[in-house]
Amino acid sequence: MEITPKIFVGTMYCREGDFIDCCHAINKQTSVIITHHIIKDMPEKEAHNELWSAWRAAKQDHDMFVKIDADTVLTNNEILSEFWNVMQNNVRVTGIQAPLLDYFTDGYINGLNCFSPKVVFQDTTDGLFCDRRVDINHDMIIKATDVPQSLKPAGYHCYKATSEQAFHFGLHRALKNQHDIMSLVREAWTRNKDRIRGMALIGSSIITQFREGGFNYVDEQFQTAFNTSTNNYDELITKFEQ
Repeated sequence: MEITPKIFVGTMYCREGDFIDCCHAINKQTSVIITHHIIKDMPEKEAHNELWSAWRAAKQDHDMFVKIDADTVLTNNEILSEFWNVMQNNVRVTGIQAPLLDYFTDGYINGLNCFSPKVVFQDTTDGLFCDRRVDINHDMIIKATDVPQSLKPAGYHCYKATSEQAFHFGLHRALKNQHDIMSLVREAWTRNKDRIRGMALIGSSIITQFREGGFNYVDEQFQTAFNTSTNNYDELITKFEQ
């Protein structure tokens, strides 16, 4: 008799506009049994460590771990079952990275990750690169370029982003030196001149004051910078019109 896989889904939420749709899409998944663990309104480092801890406690009762951020909406009701099939069909596969269709860049962006229970998660000490070098004991990882076409895209990223979410996106990408992504954001903004992408560009332009931290949604420094940028949007966006 075929056994329905048990999938542990982890989501970290901090006022993202896509969150309700994110949860609905997860709840609608078929051919799998979902445990949805949601962590709300915490700094990223602490939220990631709580998620790793929750997975360590739950992994013996689950077949796969999927990290789905609150800004991501799965494309269809079978997508997690498809991920499971990919992992089940090759016992060596311990990780899968799948692309998302991203609003800000108007193209693909990496963002959905699946893990076998064989993978071991260690707590992070990095407040910015919270999910880097924390998963060990891998055998084979299927990269975004190699996943089946049916998993491209695995979800939609930031299509209901708020201004605050956009500002946070731009700030974080710039702090991580992901200039290629911000160049694509600027190209998309140039075509559409929408305020959401504009807030992302402004967020990317003020990184100097955040070199020592303060870049989480819950940080007073972040909120002050966001409010100032919102109030001065028309002036600040002009630098990108040249």
